[in-house]
Amino acid sequence: MPKKFSLFSVYGIEAEYMVVNQTSLKVQAIADKILYELNDGEYTNEVELGPISWSNELVNHVLEAKCTVPVESLTDLDELFHQSIHKINKILEKYDCVLMPSSMHPWFKPLEETMLWPHDQREIYNLYNEIFDCRGHGWSNLQSVHINLPYKDEAEFKRLHTSIRAVLPLIPIFAASSPFFDNKQGEFADNRLAFYEKNQARIPSIIGNIIPENVENTAEYKKILKGIYQDISGFENAKTLQNPWLNSRAAIPKFDVGAIEIRLMDIQECPYMDNCLIHFFVQMIRDIAESEKLFSVANKLSDSQLRLVYDEAKKYEPSFTDSAFFELFELGHCTNSQDFISEVLTKYFERVPLQYRKGLKIINEEGNLSKRLVKLGLSQDTYRLLIKSLSKNSPLTIEE
Repeated sequence: MPKKFSLFSVYGIEAEYMVVNQTSLKVQAIADKILYELNDGEYTNEVELGPISWSNELVNHVLEAKCTVPVESLTDLDELFHQSIHKINKILEKYDCVLMPSSMHPWFKPLEETMLWPHDQREIYNLYNEIFDCRGHGWSNLQSVHINLPYKDEAEFKRLHTSIRAVLPLIPIFAASSPFFDNKQGEFADNRLAFYEKNQARIPSIIGNIIPENVENTAEYKKILKGIYQDISGFENAKTLQNPWLNSRAAIPKFDVGAIEIRLMDIQECPYMDNCLIHFFVQMIRDIAESEKLFSVANKLSDSQLRLVYDEAKKYEPSFTDSAFFELFELGHCTNSQDFISEVLTKYFERVPLQYRKGLKIINEEGNLSKRLVKLGLSQDTYRLLIKSLSKNSPLTIEE
């Protein structure tokens, strides 16, 4: 039985990257070859490289980097990710390839270029494909950061889940990095989430309202999972998928390890910017969890209230005026979303470690990564700047 950790005592971060050709920037389905090489000539789903491990994803042009074990501090974690990314890029050089950040590839053609992971556990991916058809942006062109936060008992589960649920709708406002797909600008700043919401429409209960229900304990949550398992049971071999990871809500409990995984964050241009936002989001969640007053406010927020904020958060210019939501962050004096967004950034600016304030300053002054990419324009030059940002672990700014 894995050790259970108390609230905010450890963290687990996962980050997904596309493998692309250095010249054309087209996706290259060689993730299995890279893991094969790292594993001394044997195909594998995961390889440990010290503090950072690398693993496969649904599609063979994506690699995931993650903490090998939970870490006690987020500070300097971005540098560990950066060092490991550098190792992977050195291996990719021989294939004339490189890792590319951002949460959607702007020129990827899912019907033509999707290749599912062909090795161990492929039966899971093939079953997903049979039921949902994974040849679409909603399955094969979505790169994100997952934030795993621990709980040790039922009381901590309730406090953590309620606090995360309340913060989830804000994440796209600051983290959107998917303005382009199909060689054009999409409707939203966060098009990844617009696709993600619909990728399992055949069985709506899997994603629910995307913002998870407000539950009192793990038993209540397991009833939700039971309903999902029932809804998928009519498909052949469905028992293979009847696991907690089938749940696709914006945050999902991992009961076996005592953690809740936040799935709503688009990946940024580099681990440094990921870490700036992770610090920001975690501090907001922590404030709610550790305050009886704020926790009480969060516990009263309805599904429809949070969904309204979330739906606006995907847009370039979100507009919401929910005073109860503003009060959750002790910003009840705000009268519109523009003031609220500016003030919540200002409030937490000095609450994150000094080294990560530069990233929040860039977001405050130049916009989230989607806005910066739009200002730079859809071009190979723009995405080469992203690749450069990743290689240097430095933010993408308009001045470049």
